[in-house]
Amino acid sequence: MEYIQIFIGFFGKAGETFMSMAGGIIPMLIALLIVVNTCFRFIGQKRMDKVATLLGKNRILAYGILPPIAWLLMSFPGALTIGKLLPEKNKLGYQDALVTTAHPLTSLFPHVLPSELFIWLGVSAGITQLDLPVQDLAIRFIAAAICIGIVRGFMTDAIHAVLKRRAQSSTPDESESLDSTLSPEETKS
Repeated sequence: MEYIQIFIGFFGKAGETFMSMAGGIIPMLIALLIVVNTCFRFIGQKRMDKVATLLGKNRILAYGILPPIAWLLMSFPGALTIGKLLPEKNKLGYQDALVTTAHPLTSLFPHVLPSELFIWLGVSAGITQLDLPVQDLAIRFIAAAICIGIVRGFMTDAIHAVLKRRAQSSTPDESESLDSTLSPEETKS
C-alpha cells in the first residue's frame, strides 16, 4: 500500500510541476515569441536578411559576441530565438556557443538563467570561504566561456560539415538491397 502511495505521489508532484510551468514559463515563452516575431515583421524581412548575412559572414561575431548579448537582453528562453537571425549553416554553432556561455554569465547577471544560479552560488560560497575575490573569478569565468563558445561553435560547424558530406556521399546504390545488410547466415534461411 505504501508503494502505491509513493507511485501516486510521484504523479501528483509531476502534475504540480506541469501546472507551475503552464502558469509561468510557457505563457512567458509564447508572449516572447509573439513579441520577437512581431518585431521581426515590423523591421522587415529584407533588413532581417541583411542582419543574418552580416552575422553569418563573421563566425567570431556569431559565436563570441551574439550569445552573451542575446543572454543579457533576452535571458532564457529569449536568447534561443535570436538564432533565428543567423543563416542556416551557423545555427548549430550558435546554439552550442549559446549553451556554453549561459552558466558563466549567470555569475554576474542572475537574470540570464535563474534556474541555474545555484551552481554559481555554490562555487562563490567556496571561493568566499577561501577569502578570494568572487568578482574576479566571475569575469574570468565569462571570458573563458566566450572563448570556449567560439571554439565549440567552430567545432560544431566542422563536425556538421563532415557529417553532411558523409550523408550525401553515402546514398545507397540501386544494386544494394536488404540482403547486403544481412549476415551470410541470415541470407541462407
